[in-house]
Amino acid sequence: MKTIKCDVAIVGAGPVGVVLAGLLGQKGVSVFVADKSEDVYPMPRAAHFDHEIMRVFQQLEIVDEIEDSILSVGRYVFQNSEGDTLLEFDASQPADTGWKSYMMHQPGIENALRCRLENDPYVTFLTGTVLEAFEDRGDHVVSRWSGKSEGIEVTSRYLIGCDGGTSSVRRALGVRLDDLGFDEPWLVLDLVVRPNNEFPTHNIQFCDPARPTTYVVMGNSRRRFEFMLKPGETAESIVEDAAIAELLAPWNRDDILKVERKAVYRFHALVAEHWRRGNVFLAGDAAHQMPPFAGQGMCSGIRDAIALSWRIPLALNGYDEECLFPSYQIEREPHVRAITHAAIETGKVVCTLDRAIAAARDQQMKAAKAAGMEQPSIESPPFQIVLGLPQAPEAGKRFFQPSMIQEDGVLRLDDVLGSQAWLISAGALHARMIDRRLNILQVSTAAPMLAAFRPELEAWLAKAGAEAVLVREDRYVFGTGTAGELVRAYQAMLEGPAAQPDQARELSAV
Repeated sequence: MKTIKCDVAIVGAGPVGVVLAGLLGQKGVSVFVADKSEDVYPMPRAAHFDHEIMRVFQQLEIVDEIEDSILSVGRYVFQNSEGDTLLEFDASQPADTGWKSYMMHQPGIENALRCRLENDPYVTFLTGTVLEAFEDRGDHVVSRWSGKSEGIEVTSRYLIGCDGGTSSVRRALGVRLDDLGFDEPWLVLDLVVRPNNEFPTHNIQFCDPARPTTYVVMGNSRRRFEFMLKPGETAESIVEDAAIAELLAPWNRDDILKVERKAVYRFHALVAEHWRRGNVFLAGDAAHQMPPFAGQGMCSGIRDAIALSWRIPLALNGYDEECLFPSYQIEREPHVRAITHAAIETGKVVCTLDRAIAAARDQQMKAAKAAGMEQPSIESPPFQIVLGLPQAPEAGKRFFQPSMIQEDGVLRLDDVLGSQAWLISAGALHARMIDRRLNILQVSTAAPMLAAFRPELEAWLAKAGAEAVLVREDRYVFGTGTAGELVRAYQAMLEGPAAQPDQARELSAV
């Protein structure tokens, strides 16, 4: 039996597990991550990620590596059986993160993430390795795995289940799922198409009661169709070649080179009751599953990884676990439920099979569009933080990322300041670390390293009416105020009732 000791053991090396391992490795946390599969699943599954997730890929330095696997999103149209536009979303402009939303070929993204792990000295990454059992012993977790040629025993401070919708970690913890009441079977077809094809270049939801259908552009040479199964149809019958040919008949079949994948999925809406038990956590599909209509499933899982990636190092540095870790689910679950609710409501619009109900829907939505009424949003909703200062108006808002085009490429704020928390102040201080346990970089807008961004940062502070802003490592604003007030409040919140007087006196001089 091989033995391994580390800070964190991660079960599952899908997008959520490998992102979490990469972010923890960046912070010097020792990680063991393993997956039962030998290789990345070769077929695409998720099709979209948004600008916030691209900011994470920027931090992991894989933007160039995934360039050939992504395509920026343009229009997203909902149309009825007559071809009338019911809703239209324009995602072509960059968000305040400096990035757009993207369609993707998931295997390309996962391969880039895994290659990065293989070069990380803090990460042990194994494939073909199955979790057999684990035991939480209070101050550590012992997990036992079956490897390719030997058994492995891993002793870690924490264990995280990123092992998907059928999570063995969730089952072992006895955590039940809250069913939000959406369960629809859909046929998913992934196609390889000719480079110069006649397919639409934007994403479409066909809200047709005869056959609700989703059309997705996944790159220059790939398209996805999703067809809702109607009553009486079975998974076995709908995947027959004749049935698929009939479904694709309205399209130019000469442009289709290959049906790369055909599978029937049930679109679920489920949320785990508990995302943590002691030293064991759930993240991604192990913690929640949602219909794909908002394109936020993988994004939500990666946001879980981000949330854990900065809490765990602080806990390892001695800060209060019972302050840090309960806030993980308290912050993430309402956000996930809001997105899932939006996806369900969107799904209800798409999935209507009754022609009379569909006609009434069309009339109502076209009238609202003509009247200029505000349409629903498919963007990630506002984030309600717990670890923050609620009295500060900017607390909980995403901090923006200014950028500047230079001769050798684009200079972005995150690349300059790094992955730690930021205390950005108006004034003449140069950059310095404040107590490495807190992992905060204090920097002035006047510092030479911020010269390219000084006007935008000072404008942000002036609009907020604040001397300084403290930005958490997940790039959400902790609060605004004076530098000293912010650091003391942050430390007090992390230490809970067991605050250390010596540390407080040291930071009072900030």
